Amino acid sequence: MVEVSEEDIRNLAARHQEFQRQAEGLKQQMNMVQASITSCDQATVTINELKTVSAEGKTAETMVPVGFGSFVYAEIKNADKVIVDLGAGFSAEETADEAVETLKRRKEQLTKILEQMSASLTKYIQGMQALEVEAEKLQQPSQA
Repeated sequence: MVEVSEEDIRNLAARHQEFQRQAEGLKQQMNMVQASITSCDQATVTINELKTVSAEGKTAETMVPVGFGSFVYAEIKNADKVIVDLGAGFSAEETADEAVETLKRRKEQLTKILEQMSASLTKYIQGMQALEVEAEKLQQPSQA
């Protein structure tokens, strides 16, 4: 019969905790990516709604933040031009249609990243489950 040392059990527990920490960190990152996807969706809907209002010859009224939780009312007179964040601190002016396409591409990229992260999370969970099974096997002979 193989003798199981406390050190073996501690090593398994440490590996399990490390998998758990990595999985938790990954979950937090996944939440941030999901928030970015939601933000892309919201921006797309808003741009499309503004395009519709503009096409009808109307102006849209909105509130613009001026800092410290304060807002002013403003009218959007030209909804066909949108400033889009390109990343790394750069922005560009695009037509509303171009902006929607840019946001669509960004959402697709973020969705792929989220899928990859989900696959990694699955591997961490499987790793934790394998360690749990191994720990159970190691403890069974000592209980006999």
